[in-house]
Amino acid sequence: MNCLIPFTKEIKFKTNIAEILSISLEHEYTINDNELLGNFIITGEYKSHEVSVNRESFDYVLPFSVNLTNPIDTDTVDFAIEDFTYEIIDNNTLKVDIEYSIKAQELERKEEIFEEVSEKEEEKAEDLMEDVILNDNLNTDDTIEDETIEESEDEERIVAVPASQENEEEMAKETVTEEEKNVVMNAITEEENDFVTYHIHIMKENETIESICTKYNVSNNVLENYNDLKNITFGEKIIIPEVDE
Repeated sequence: MNCLIPFTKEIKFKTNIAEILSISLEHEYTINDNELLGNFIITGEYKSHEVSVNRESFDYVLPFSVNLTNPIDTDTVDFAIEDFTYEIIDNNTLKVDIEYSIKAQELERKEEIFEEVSEKEEEKAEDLMEDVILNDNLNTDDTIEDETIEESEDEERIVAVPASQENEEEMAKETVTEEEKNVVMNAITEEENDFVTYHIHIMKENETIESICTKYNVSNNVLENYNDLKNITFGEKIIIPEVDE
């Protein structure tokens, strides 16, 4: 915002004005959301008659206002008096002409800020989608000889991996989604045909570690090798290796 604004006002005195002996101009203002409000303060001394030796003082407050079409940063406002002139008219009227300027930085509109945020969110979504596609491509590069999908009331995911590639930490971080249920993957190593099958069981509300051990015919010690049983809670996943009978 950068504007030059003229202000003209005629001040009626109660007595005749023969001569202005001194005059000064001051100002004050406040700013709200869409308006600048202020006062010009005119003070000085004058003679009511040319031959008079008496000096009379005067003091007038002249209000003004400026509508702000755009919101501004109030900390950057620079208000200045650019020009000030006066003249006596009709013997008892003082006409003042004031020209003042207002400079300030305008604030960005909320719509523009929203659009900028939306663009950033779209960029993040695109980056996330690229990462997902990249991860999917990497996963499909693994050797998979057979893959079957079955429905199960227990919502289990059974994963078969080569015995030579067992990794406790990777299995603990395996994520089961709602769209992937009971996926069986038989990954055969190049050196041997042996593989180990793991069940990923979702802990239900009324289940216990003992009941899960009984269901899958596995010991508590075996589960501890693959899970942190002390912190297992409802809804979490338990990795269960299939034990050959």
